[in-house]
Amino acid sequence: MGRTPREVWERRRIRVLFIGAHIGKGGGLALQTFQIFTALRRHIDVDLLCLDAPGPHRTLLNHPGVHVAGRLEFPKGIASLRDALRQIRDDYDLFQILDPYYALPAAHLAQASPRVVFLGTDPRAELGWRYGPHVGLLTRLAIPPLLAGNPLIVNSQSLATRFRWFHPRVILGGVDAAKFEHLPSKEDARRSLGLRENGLLLATVCKVIPIKRVEWLLEILRRLPDVSAVIVGGYSEEHYRDVYYRRLLAAYPDVLHRVTFTGEVPWNQVSTYLAAADVFVFPSRFEGLPNAVLEAMAAGLPVVASDIPPHHEMIEDGWTGFLASSATAMTRIVSNLAADPDRREKIGAAARAFVREHLSSEACAQAFNALYRRVLTQEALPQKIPERIDIPRGQGG
Repeated sequence: MGRTPREVWERRRIRVLFIGAHIGKGGGLALQTFQIFTALRRHIDVDLLCLDAPGPHRTLLNHPGVHVAGRLEFPKGIASLRDALRQIRDDYDLFQILDPYYALPAAHLAQASPRVVFLGTDPRAELGWRYGPHVGLLTRLAIPPLLAGNPLIVNSQSLATRFRWFHPRVILGGVDAAKFEHLPSKEDARRSLGLRENGLLLATVCKVIPIKRVEWLLEILRRLPDVSAVIVGGYSEEHYRDVYYRRLLAAYPDVLHRVTFTGEVPWNQVSTYLAAADVFVFPSRFEGLPNAVLEAMAAGLPVVASDIPPHHEMIEDGWTGFLASSATAMTRIVSNLAADPDRREKIGAAARAFVREHLSSEACAQAFNALYRRVLTQEALPQKIPERIDIPRGQGG
């Protein structure tokens, strides 16, 4: 007897092309998807097509399977991806879209199909905050036609709610926990980075832009004079430039001697900054499922994060981290943690265990692989695709 279409796709080593705007420029979402890409290569044939941009992670472009179509320029980059896709679209079984601004329109114009779209944030809200309500409105009008007819994956239930009309599948983000198994000691990490060796050290990893609400972290320093902080991430970016950063410097001159702004650093150095810290603080006002928090938890740090819906999917308040709705609440939590090193260690250990068990890049890659095979089975023999493919969340006790 011959095999059914389902059996064919379950057994065949399929070929998938990831399409994203940039890797070298960085950003938590780009790094998270790169981890999924590398994990998937153990299961299927997968390549990554992207654009080149200056940044601290540009060496990732040399990774096997990564191909560069052109430079990260708008709108020219869309045409570069489109032209590259037209030449190679027959070489792949499926196309995974990772970027709504470049890859999504390029794949649409190149008629590369079947395609699966991944969103790690809401582009309608993101562009509205960045460029103003008029651009946000245009994005709201432009995105739906590009999403229509394509399976949509989001990395948090809160994003699924925002895009419920498209019946998204939820695959929670994952992190390569193995990167954090052999960290240097706190003392060695601080010494190697030139950070203050005594006292409680807070850390955050983010772009220094308004949506990250870095002022909450500086408010903590203002209210807790024995605490210092390191802020890992670029503080000058296109559109924002360094206006927000300079505004912070002007507003908090009294704490600047206790805070280190590192600027952009290579990805492989971030783990050393996490090893140097005692507490990870993440006050962002909007996220998908942030890679920075996943990595901090994997490194065994107690996380104090803003009380927004996506963080509830990563953090069980009081067990694997803490949620706070104001700078005052964050200060109170940090103050309590400063006085209780045993609790810091206990919360950090619970966070590390939770990430390793439920939010690994390997589990995430397997969920993507399962969805791809269902999509390809549907292409061969129409059937309903499940509306959710989750990495299950455990319960704290």
